[in-house]
Amino acid sequence: MDLGRVDSLVSSQHDRWAFLDHALLRSMGVRCARESLRWHLIERVAGRYDFSSAKRQVAAANAAGVAIVWGLCHWGVPDHLDVMSADFPKRFAEFVFAAERALRAEGSDIAGWVPMNEMSFWAWAGGETGGFHPFHTRRGDALKWQLVLAHVAGVRALRDAGADEPIVVCEPLICIHPRTSDPQTIEHVRAHLQASTAAVDWILAIDPTSIDIVGLNYYGHNQWTDDGTRIPREDPRYRPLRELLRDKAQHFSRPIVLSETGAEEPDGVDWMGYVAEESEAALRMGVPLRGVCIYPVLDYGGWDDARHCPCGPIGQQNGRRIIRAEHRPVLRRLTSLGALAAPAEQRDVRTAAFATDAARADFGTC
Repeated sequence: MDLGRVDSLVSSQHDRWAFLDHALLRSMGVRCARESLRWHLIERVAGRYDFSSAKRQVAAANAAGVAIVWGLCHWGVPDHLDVMSADFPKRFAEFVFAAERALRAEGSDIAGWVPMNEMSFWAWAGGETGGFHPFHTRRGDALKWQLVLAHVAGVRALRDAGADEPIVVCEPLICIHPRTSDPQTIEHVRAHLQASTAAVDWILAIDPTSIDIVGLNYYGHNQWTDDGTRIPREDPRYRPLRELLRDKAQHFSRPIVLSETGAEEPDGVDWMGYVAEESEAALRMGVPLRGVCIYPVLDYGGWDDARHCPCGPIGQQNGRRIIRAEHRPVLRRLTSLGALAAPAEQRDVRTAAFATDAARADFGTC
């Protein structure tokens, strides 16, 4: 089912209920959230920017006292722009500069920036398998390189505009288990794992100052065998999340956040309880974990079938918002995680925030 461009601000009704959504988040102890700009609405005509679509998001967060980590490109680009073109990084940088100035002028309490969301996944889905825009196949590395160049250009634009908030990347955290010790299988698994966060390695090789925090997106289906068979949590082969977080923190030598994690109801509380337990363990191991983001934090429409997807502590029923009270204990547990961080890591609750996400904002043409 081809739904064309998917806008989850609309499908979740966050565009309508932003003030209530942020007020509900704040009432549950959340002080920092992810939001994203919808570039395709802002730059309908090349070089002309209209940020009116973001004003409600800014005002709602400010009214509730919620700081925002702003996503600047969450897989969606304007119709007139070719993500594979040579001038794409420059065009993105121009948009980023204008976005920083506009958000600052609106008085947004900015906690951080995500220039390009999940570059490695986008490269696979849009450049390797043809499932997402720009619908290419066998061009995954070429698309990934474009996104990496755009990230670096975007960070430079942010700094030129005067932004000094942390730069965050959000990339998949996966674990693939080889079924045999055959060298070819082992190499296949190694290459796939390396590709899943290669964008981060490439960026750090170009400009180490372009990433302050590495975000990792992790769900219950993120471990599988080399033939694609999912490995559930109860399987003895399943690697604990704490170990995966430790390994990535050591590899990148950066603080990390769980930038996306969650599960559809009725599994949300159980999953987030596991995440809280593993996050506590990781912190006790000395892992520089700075945040956990429930993602999505509210119900939304499915990407490819528009079905109602019940997620997180904020639900939707008969056109009204509801709070799933069973989520409150795990939210309290998550927001208390900051006490386990080293004192130097507690100095800024916004950059060390254990946050939830206000909505998936713009999934582009997928």
